[in-house]
Amino acid sequence: MSVLDSIPHAIADGPRERRHGIRRWLLAAAVGAVLPAGYLIAAVLIALVMATADGAQFDPVVVLVAALPGWLALHQTALKITDAPLSVLPLLPTALMMLLIAAASAWVARRSRLRRPDQAWPLITAMGLVHAFVGTAIAVVLDGPVSAVPADAFLSCGLLATIASAAGVANRCGLIYLVWERVEPEVWSGLRLGLLALAALVAAGGVVLLAGICLSAPEMVAALARLGSTAGDAIGGTLLSLLYLPNAVVAGWSFAAGTGLSVGRLEVQPLHVAPGPVPDLPLLSVLPTHDSAAWWAIVLGLPLVVGLVVGTAARRVPGSLARRLLAVGVAAAVAAMGTLLLAYLAGGDLGNGPFGQVTLRPVALAAATLCWVAIPAAAVTWLAGPDLDDEPGADQAEAGESAGSTAAAADADSADESTSADDTTDDPSDAASSGAADDTETGAGDTADVDGDRADDPASDNASEAEATGADARDSDDLAPEIPYAREAAESEPPRSKPAEIDPTEFDGDFTGDDRR
Repeated sequence: MSVLDSIPHAIADGPRERRHGIRRWLLAAAVGAVLPAGYLIAAVLIALVMATADGAQFDPVVVLVAALPGWLALHQTALKITDAPLSVLPLLPTALMMLLIAAASAWVARRSRLRRPDQAWPLITAMGLVHAFVGTAIAVVLDGPVSAVPADAFLSCGLLATIASAAGVANRCGLIYLVWERVEPEVWSGLRLGLLALAALVAAGGVVLLAGICLSAPEMVAALARLGSTAGDAIGGTLLSLLYLPNAVVAGWSFAAGTGLSVGRLEVQPLHVAPGPVPDLPLLSVLPTHDSAAWWAIVLGLPLVVGLVVGTAARRVPGSLARRLLAVGVAAAVAAMGTLLLAYLAGGDLGNGPFGQVTLRPVALAAATLCWVAIPAAAVTWLAGPDLDDEPGADQAEAGESAGSTAAAADADSADESTSADDTTDDPSDAASSGAADDTETGAGDTADVDGDRADDPASDNASEAEATGADARDSDDLAPEIPYAREAAESEPPRSKPAEIDPTEFDGDFTGDDRR
């Protein structure tokens, strides 16, 4: 009978139950820290605006009450202020809130030693549901000039927290590996290229915004002067402009892609501008209010640069041309979907007045992004061909050439030795030297025979070639950076079968020092 059979179940299951209890306490502590932290962020921003506004009275109770709808605004929940809709909410506090949720989820996963996808789902679900129910409770409690729809609060708060929590534990708990295992190599490469495309188009939007700020600096100074005569009003206007900077970056990409944007009756495109009133905010001073200039068409070159960057990166995808083109298509689809989501979040309603709705035309922008990324990238991939430095057979060809040159050098050396031995035997100086020459000739002849046999033997050539190829492969592996969950270079033929399940040993091995902290 096994020794474990004599141990009672209560004693044997004790450590496991204790471990689950510790995980629950860690999750409760993380959620209990994230919720007040978001509330404090909203309260600090509102207090800073009220403290610097001209003629405003700072009341802590009013700040704490106003922080409740501010917490909903951090989670992109549409609000109503005296029956006027407000859904154009700043993205910078939302990004900070998502980083906070991701960091808290990663901390819980590390302290709880979560390593598998099935261990991550309870954490992600709990984080999302808690934020969803808290947002719904705040929307129900709000009764006054500011209100929100409970269903909208449930969806926006829950989705944002779920996405942020999943991003926080994706690497440690193997969610990235789960995607890697389920998709083909070229699709995985396309997903990575899609992230590169998103980063490139955000950079292009930032370039457009920076150029607009530099060209409209006098108008921005005049807008700050119109806000008030004190420094507090200027600080408040500047703070509000900073909070909306991510929205302006997305608007810059919309302008560069050609679809443009509209604020009420004002419509701005690279080749057309319909004038209209805009809110007196320093950041909105970059919007032109007159007819477009001919040189504005230069910005249309930025999306072309984004497509060329993606196409250049797609040349490094191993395999045939069809695989590289498939990776380009996946990258363009990822960039289009990301742009659609960002454009939807950056726009919205701005009251019932003359400004009306602020829209970046998400559907049209996504379609334009798809074309700007896919067409130039496919052209570069098709015409420029693959990157020869990254071809799988390049190392093998180089190894074959080095093996051939080594064999030729060995043959030349053996021929030289045999020639020198023959010259030595022709010199009849004395018997001792003749004997030495005979010995030398015999040894050289044996060496030449052995070398000739090796050179004539195809098996030895194949062995030396394989050995050289293995050495080059080991050297390249030692120099290559170690990237977590990175797929190795694909062969000419894809694998016919893949495991249907994730191997738990990949994420449940020995714990490192980082796990014990």
